[in-house]
Amino acid sequence: MITVVLIDDHPLAVNGIGEWLRSTGRFAIAGTAGSLAQAQALFENLEILPSVVILDIALGPEDGLEVIPMLKTIAKKRKTALPGIVVCSMFEDPFLIQNARNAGAGAYVAKSADINEVTSAIDAVLAGNTYIRAEYQLPVQKWASSGLSRREREIVALIKQRLNNKEIAEKMYISIRTVENHLSHIYVKTNTNSRNELSEL
Repeated sequence: MITVVLIDDHPLAVNGIGEWLRSTGRFAIAGTAGSLAQAQALFENLEILPSVVILDIALGPEDGLEVIPMLKTIAKKRKTALPGIVVCSMFEDPFLIQNARNAGAGAYVAKSADINEVTSAIDAVLAGNTYIRAEYQLPVQKWASSGLSRREREIVALIKQRLNNKEIAEKMYISIRTVENHLSHIYVKTNTNSRNELSEL
């Protein structure tokens, strides 16, 4: 039986995916969480880490991708394998997909996708492969070669989640001026002139 942990702040998504996975007879839900704190507590209390973690990018105001370094730390401490990571999100933006891959996700599935795509993604990561829709592959490769630094990628991800400069500064614990400086560099590297152009890439 493949064990799965679901991390999403939307109960309908958690319940819907969980019930469907259970109905296949292949999967057991080891736990669910709706925030980073809940995820931390869940993983620390599990005797054995799950085979797969399915998580959303946005957990309310929190960055769901922060679950990945959390898991890496716990797996290293226990000297056990890192679970396969499948991101399941409402965002279908190629940059956010690449950002998730940079963070360590093995698969990315849009919430608008057919539910069977979730099992395809799970099977892929368990086999040591990656999974994204074919239609996203070329746009994702473009972002992979953009030359953006890790900090710049974080800012673009927040812009694409519709945060303004003040909100980005607060979330990243930096000044608004620093955000503006990063944006200037991002515009040059992406050949854009505004956050609207950047959001549309």
